[in-house]
Amino acid sequence: MNQYFRCKVKVEFETEKGQVKYRGEEYIVSAVNPTDVESKIVEHLKGSDFEIVSISVTKIVDII
Repeated sequence: MNQYFRCKVKVEFETEKGQVKYRGEEYIVSAVNPTDVESKIVEHLKGSDFEIVSISVTKIVDII
């Protein structure tokens, strides 16, 4: 049974001046377990430099 997980990610990006900076992004992912969340995030952010900071189970029951 799928659950909803909150996944916090740190994404690297380059400013107009060429500086490398990081921004935090959060995703809600429907998955079976944290490993499934990780694989879905990797596929979603393919081509980006990022780091998964945390994955936690939410109390969300359904998205309508």
